[in-house]
Amino acid sequence: MKKTLLALAVTALFASQVFAEPQTYKESEIEEIVMKIHHDVDQGGYELLSVTDLKKMIDSKENFVLIDAHPQIQFNEAYIAGATNFEFQGKFTRNWKDDVADGSEDAYKALLGNNLSKKVVIYCGGNKCGRSNTAAMWTKEFGYHHVYRVTSGIKGWQDAGFPVESAKK
Repeated sequence: MKKTLLALAVTALFASQVFAEPQTYKESEIEEIVMKIHHDVDQGGYELLSVTDLKKMIDSKENFVLIDAHPQIQFNEAYIAGATNFEFQGKFTRNWKDDVADGSEDAYKALLGNNLSKKVVIYCGGNKCGRSNTAAMWTKEFGYHHVYRVTSGIKGWQDAGFPVESAKK
């Protein structure tokens, strides 16, 4: 229960920070997003991570796997240094073939590595993007213990002024 309340509180605080930007959202829209993220976390058993905490992990050279769940074309436009792209769909169905655009379970497991205790951090586009939830759900399903979802994704990362890489020529 404490974990659930903490996740909801952190999500609400994080959402209020993200939505404080020039873009205006109604309170009911913010609430809807917060409740959706809360439900996803509750169902998935993973943790939430802010872009600031992710930046600290990167700066301290912490050893973890960073997954970008975007389609390849969006990944090529902007991604966080050190991220590996593995495209997931936006809605978790519990069926690998429906949840992944292209790629096998074995390929994803190889990307994650054999150490089930290693931290895995996953992001996608932003608070409304469900791809990171789908990836986090599968990562937990495969037995990884320390799975983190950055709900504000690449948009939150960029809004914070953190650098991105690009594969575009």
